[in-house]
Amino acid sequence: MKKLRVGVFGIKRGATFAQLFDINPHTQLTAICDFDKLAVKQFLKGRGDISVYSDYEEFLQHEMDIVVLCNYCTEHAPAAIKALEAGKHVLSEVIACKTLAEGVELCRAVEKSGKVYMYAENYCYFSYILEMKRLYNEGVIGEYLYGECEYVHDCRPIWHILTSSKEHWRNWLPPTYYCTHSLGPIITITHTRPVKVTGFIVPNTLSKEVGRVADDWGIFICQMDNNAITKVIAWSMGPRDSIWYRLHGTKGAMENYRLSETDTLDVYTIEATPDLDYKEEKRSYKPEFVKYKEEARRYGHGGSDFFIVWEFVDSIIRGEKPPIDVYMAMDMTLPGILAYRSALSGNACLEVPDFRKEEVRQRYENDRWSPDPNDRSLPGQPLPSILGEINIPDEIYEKIERKRRKMMIEYEKAIEIGGEEEN
Repeated sequence: MKKLRVGVFGIKRGATFAQLFDINPHTQLTAICDFDKLAVKQFLKGRGDISVYSDYEEFLQHEMDIVVLCNYCTEHAPAAIKALEAGKHVLSEVIACKTLAEGVELCRAVEKSGKVYMYAENYCYFSYILEMKRLYNEGVIGEYLYGECEYVHDCRPIWHILTSSKEHWRNWLPPTYYCTHSLGPIITITHTRPVKVTGFIVPNTLSKEVGRVADDWGIFICQMDNNAITKVIAWSMGPRDSIWYRLHGTKGAMENYRLSETDTLDVYTIEATPDLDYKEEKRSYKPEFVKYKEEARRYGHGGSDFFIVWEFVDSIIRGEKPPIDVYMAMDMTLPGILAYRSALSGNACLEVPDFRKEEVRQRYENDRWSPDPNDRSLPGQPLPSILGEINIPDEIYEKIERKRRKMMIEYEKAIEIGGEEEN
């Protein structure tokens, strides 16, 4: 069987994916696209079998079957639509779309293309998340009733690495938007989808220290389509990182450890006898991957990146729906957009539309509500913070830029030294 040819757009985050497609027996990396010459040089390390582009439109003309989107977070949907229209399968990093209108356009483009689109929410593939999914499918905790999920990541110490300028998307993106690391696993474990959302914001207090004009914390409550309730803490900035998932069902509960050894799982079950005596059982353990255990552990995010690539490729080869298709991508992404709108509207409860239905999509096809400063020319656009305009002293950006320049000088030297050693 002829190998599927792969191109990666954005070779910083995309480097891990590129390596994984390189080792997959059914695929071959043939092209990369990035404007960052240092990142390209670092990735290639002298390789001459990869075509390099700095322009996305030219990149799409390359003969390839798959496009992997690791470009800027808020630019995935337009890039995905262009790739689908060019006849490519698409693996897209998070988030899926920036506006509801983009979500509509993306769903339609996937349907029209007949190609495989998979959303690369790697947090759905942690070992303990896969174990929770297995247990839920086996009915161990019964039907989902209530859950909590959170992604607290204090990025201030590495802000000069994560951003490239004052205008970078991380400086303005409301925290609720980056919600699929939290909400995504709940959706894949329970097979439910959010139907209503109410959003809350902790205002900008710490974020302005690093020049961020959006807020610190994004929290929202979802009602799921089975009437369960899910509390979501989307990407939030504060001391003490936390990746945590807790699910309660009709027969028990399960959660991973919250602040340390987060890959350890607690499972609690309770069963009533005919006389209403209750039998309780609890166990704690570290789940292992069922397959590809050794291969997966060599790669990023605890092995989860490995399974994203393997399952995406398998979907193409088998002609099957991918595990996280475009509609699930919408279920994971849209609540975060709407949660910020809710917070700005006095915490109003808003409908989460189901974009599987064209008649629903038609209601949102012109909804380009966006806090992106580049969209400010459109009427009625929100600011990135619930406080309104956040004024950041120029000296903050100057300090960040000095740290960034120092880092880049050291980075460039390291690449040069690495190149000399290879020669």
